[in-house]
Amino acid sequence: MIEESAVVIEVREHQVLLETQRRSACQSCSVKSGCGTSTLAKVVGKRSSQFVVDKILDVKMGDTVIVAIDENALVQGSLLIYLFPLILMMIFGIFTEALFSDELMTILSVVMSFVFAMFVVRVVLSGHGFKKSVQPHLVRRV
Repeated sequence: MIEESAVVIEVREHQVLLETQRRSACQSCSVKSGCGTSTLAKVVGKRSSQFVVDKILDVKMGDTVIVAIDENALVQGSLLIYLFPLILMMIFGIFTEALFSDELMTILSVVMSFVFAMFVVRVVLSGHGFKKSVQPHLVRRV
């Protein structure tokens, strides 16, 4: 389980609105003073994310809680979002190039395969079973 602390912003009947602060890896890096990524992280500043989880604990506004997500679900979601479109684009590009030997047709097929892949990803992610598995959940109050 990957855990993160969050602050309760709003308590609803069956759900809780939480806010987390995004952190960069630069905070624990020993060479952050001479790194361009660290400088960029300082310019962008701290950003927060808000999301809703099911209310399984008795919490109130201002409480700090720990939320968790399953590592396997995170890996599967990442592969679906990033790797699936790339593989599909490469397959369509190779086949189109082999069949037509036309650069414009290859480019069009790659773009169309990317649009199709994004449609498939959206359908899969909107499915209730997958959505439940990648949904963070409350673990405990801090």
